[in-house]
Amino acid sequence: MPAWLSRTTRFEKVALCLLAIALARLAFTINGDDPSYGLLVLALVTSFFAFYRHLLWRVRNRLLVTYFLFGVVPVLLIGLLLFFCAQLILAGVVVDSARRDLNARIGAVYSAAQDLARAAARGAAPELWDDIRQRMPGLQCSIRRTGKVVLEQGGPSFPAAAASVDPGYRDLFSWNGEFYIAARSVVDSGGDALVYLLLDEQILASLSPGVAAMHGVSGKDANIDVHFGGSGGRITVGTGASRKEYKVPLAEEKGWWDKPIVSLLTQDARTPSGETENIVFPLLSRFSQLNADLVSGRVAGVIFAVLAIIGGFLLIIEMISLIWSVSLTRTITRSVHDLYLGTLQVASGDFSHQIPVRGRHQLSDLAKSFNGMIAQIQHFIGEMRKKQKLESELEIARHVQNRLFPRAVPELKTLELAGVCIPGRFVSGDYYDYFLLDSHSTAIALGDVSGKGVSAALLMASIQSALHAQLKFTDAPHPSLSTATLMALISQQLYESTPAEKYATFFCSVYNDDTRVLRYTNAGHLKPIMIRDGKANVLEGDGLVAGLLPKVSYEQQEFQSQPGDLIAIFSDGIPEAENAAAEEFGEPRLAELLVANRERPLEEIIQIVVKSVAEWAHDPDARDDTTLVLARGL
Repeated sequence: MPAWLSRTTRFEKVALCLLAIALARLAFTINGDDPSYGLLVLALVTSFFAFYRHLLWRVRNRLLVTYFLFGVVPVLLIGLLLFFCAQLILAGVVVDSARRDLNARIGAVYSAAQDLARAAARGAAPELWDDIRQRMPGLQCSIRRTGKVVLEQGGPSFPAAAASVDPGYRDLFSWNGEFYIAARSVVDSGGDALVYLLLDEQILASLSPGVAAMHGVSGKDANIDVHFGGSGGRITVGTGASRKEYKVPLAEEKGWWDKPIVSLLTQDARTPSGETENIVFPLLSRFSQLNADLVSGRVAGVIFAVLAIIGGFLLIIEMISLIWSVSLTRTITRSVHDLYLGTLQVASGDFSHQIPVRGRHQLSDLAKSFNGMIAQIQHFIGEMRKKQKLESELEIARHVQNRLFPRAVPELKTLELAGVCIPGRFVSGDYYDYFLLDSHSTAIALGDVSGKGVSAALLMASIQSALHAQLKFTDAPHPSLSTATLMALISQQLYESTPAEKYATFFCSVYNDDTRVLRYTNAGHLKPIMIRDGKANVLEGDGLVAGLLPKVSYEQQEFQSQPGDLIAIFSDGIPEAENAAAEEFGEPRLAELLVANRERPLEEIIQIVVKSVAEWAHDPDARDDTTLVLARGL
């Protein structure tokens, strides 16, 4: 248990604490008037949402919840509906019974007023009053004959307040917060009788057999609220300072069905000012306390017929829903089981397994999708094997290409060299080279073939072989070798051996270690950057790209280097690298890096430039080949 609690979240711990508090309070108040079911429902709902994923992770648990929702919940709702319907009907029966008995009591009071008025005209009112008082305890009167009081029981206060009551009046009367049954009868011979009965707790409790009527409340009171505590037979009326509590005898329930019935009886009452006031009487009863004639015969037949029809109709709907839910959940379980078996087959390496497609619904479409996915996986496995084979061949090509780059740096007296080529993919379309022609001359070249990938790498290899062939087998002595002529021969060879859309930019140069003169030809390539005395310049000179047109002629340029000069020959992968805002790295930023780090070793400068370009580039997968050759005078 402690280990399980340590894995729960804070919300789950709060839900558990709330549930424990609700259960404890329910245990201590289960026999009281307020068992706090609301707190328990809140705790259960909170716990459900807190542990929702844990409870419903298994498909079986989800199906159990489905059965509960389709089977148990509707049955409970039907039972509650029938119970509330019965409560509503019986509440109406209670109100009708209480109203009938109240009207009968009003009629009895009026009959007494009529008898006393006639007796007063004859002078026999006192004798008749003794007989009526014995039959109707609590009755009071004010009897006159020709305007003179002959009998008054109860004092002159109420008769004075009810002086405005018309002859023939028989109804309720409101006075000083109390409610009376009042009746007045006047005969032609001079008899006048005002009879009234205070509706106290005793009278209200005996108003109707099996029904207890509570003290009335004026309908003008907007704060009327009726509360019921069934265990104690108690009703509270009103709120705040006007809140009153009335206890009534309530028999013990005879079963789970014998619940209290609470209803309200409304009746109009007259005030001393002659206005009409609405009075509300709370009523309390039990099903077992109602008279047999109220729940038998026609009323009982109507009640139980209505409830039977409603209950039967709802039960039929419930059975149909339950059968349908079982059928639906079976499709779920079968489809899930088929998917489970299919995943086991795939996990074992059997990609030929097909899941049976049952019916036409979303789960059957899922089975079709699974079968299609397996077919796609088989296809992708074949493609992946082809790709692995191709990548293996490209890896071999990359190793072969790396051997085409210079493996050793020429040792010169007046110049130090360093270079790097970083492919944008497996192989590069860039090319750089430097090698000794003789003891005095060194060739330095850098080219960038159009396009990327294998085709560019193959074209780069052909350029490398053409350059080496021209340099090794030329008849001209190296000191007088023309880079313009060399570039024209390479361009013509590319034009004749490649498609029309293929070309290359090229920077070809020969450096004389004795004279410090660099002879070079630029065939459409980026102009190299030269750093001298902390300032950046470019090596002028330009020409048409190699291999685009036939019989192209080029010009040769010369540059006299000095000790400390730093020359950077680079491909477009450096200045054209873009950041997230589509801003290029640019040649000015490269020149600033070279100026700032010109005193560092060449290898270190190369690493600084490569790192800066890599950090600047937003999309590494879209980067171009990065090639850089540095030469510094000694």
